[in-house]
Amino acid sequence: MHNNDITSKSATELAQAIRSRQLSPVEVTDAFIARIEAVNPKLNAFCTPMFEIARHKARLAEDAQMRGTFWGPLHGVPYAIKDTTDYAGVVTTNGCAVLKLNVPTQHSPSVERLEAAGGVPLGKTTSPDMGWKGLTDSPLFGVTRNPWNLNCNPGGSSGGASAGVAAGLAPLATGTDGAGSIRIPASFCGVYGLKPSFGRVPLTVPNINQHTHEGPLTRTVADAALMLDVMAGPDNRDMYSLEGAGPGYLAHLDAIPRKLRIGWSPTLGFVDKLDPQVLAVCQAATEAFAELGHSVEAVDLDLSGSMEIATKNWSAIMAALVYGRLGGQVEPLDPALVACARAAIDRPVKDFLFDRTVSYKIYLKLVDYFNRYDILLTPTVACLPFANGRLMPPDYPDHDWDWLQWAPYSSPFNLFHSPAASVPAGFSKDGLPIGLQIVGARHQDLLVLQVSRAFETVRPWADRWPVL
Repeated sequence: MHNNDITSKSATELAQAIRSRQLSPVEVTDAFIARIEAVNPKLNAFCTPMFEIARHKARLAEDAQMRGTFWGPLHGVPYAIKDTTDYAGVVTTNGCAVLKLNVPTQHSPSVERLEAAGGVPLGKTTSPDMGWKGLTDSPLFGVTRNPWNLNCNPGGSSGGASAGVAAGLAPLATGTDGAGSIRIPASFCGVYGLKPSFGRVPLTVPNINQHTHEGPLTRTVADAALMLDVMAGPDNRDMYSLEGAGPGYLAHLDAIPRKLRIGWSPTLGFVDKLDPQVLAVCQAATEAFAELGHSVEAVDLDLSGSMEIATKNWSAIMAALVYGRLGGQVEPLDPALVACARAAIDRPVKDFLFDRTVSYKIYLKLVDYFNRYDILLTPTVACLPFANGRLMPPDYPDHDWDWLQWAPYSSPFNLFHSPAASVPAGFSKDGLPIGLQIVGARHQDLLVLQVSRAFETVRPWADRWPVL
């Protein structure tokens, strides 16, 4: 059981303790660094420690604290950065050997804001090559392990972030999500992960096909709301970033406006392979919303065709990264990533444009759904966490790259830009975490957080820690 008094606290608790001078930024930072040094060799969640930077900023934060000056809501609170997000002067590899010497000169927008809010950066967390798959291993950094079972993968591509948060190596972590890369590892590691509406958190990477979102990975919903309050808002470097300030996610977290109409779909009209334990745990979790006084019913929402389009788009995105950004340097890359990229290289452009037309027709079904319902519930992932060294679970047919088959619930909501979160719903008979996905209509990020928080109040999870 994880029992460090400081590193078991939530970010909101740490922020309050620092502001009231019960804890100092230096002792908080030192506690997390000690935790990383003790546990990371087992997990491989952090690939690039930033301890010198962290200690320097913690000292400055402590000096300010003693003067009664606080920089922002995260003053002295440590956080982790996925190694696809830039911190100026620190290497950003994207988990890729081709980029092992890539040192950015500017912070990404999210990092700029976390720094301005007083956050203390602990380091970079692991990702597969170019964040390409829902697992976390790479030729550059090796295998990242799931803290609930070290023989299993933590999911991905934000696997280092999720494993680190689950094991108490950081209270807050950034993640990116182009096909489930926040929600899949949140489910596999038993933490909270939010993919906000597309554009809510600005990015400064080429957002090919507009699939990629950035968001928080945390132990509690309040911590995610706090983090989103800091990271959200427009930035001119991202032409897709949403205009306007947020509503105050943390301040309004416990104020669900009315009785909600909630739909539950274990298939989305097309999923035909779902682990029975996942189904049972998620089905039972939906009962929490009825206990809270909301209307919950099974729905026949049919998003058939969305995964086929999302999968083709995914291979096209990887082709652009491998043959565009990386210049076709395939030798150092994960061979499955190369196979994924090659699957799209000869497809005519008109096919992708035609898919846009088809996907819009499917999207209108989702619009109609949200005209009648407030929230959609699904499993987060169709399978349980599985062994490291595999691309596919043992009961799935082998494929040279198409891992999306076992994660069919996430990509449609990247395609359609909806906010979607994974909440810990329970455990398998072998003690592996299982997540429930909570989806809202476009721009309903606050409602997704509020519903997540309501679930957390009746099905709390943050006091359960993996044994390491």
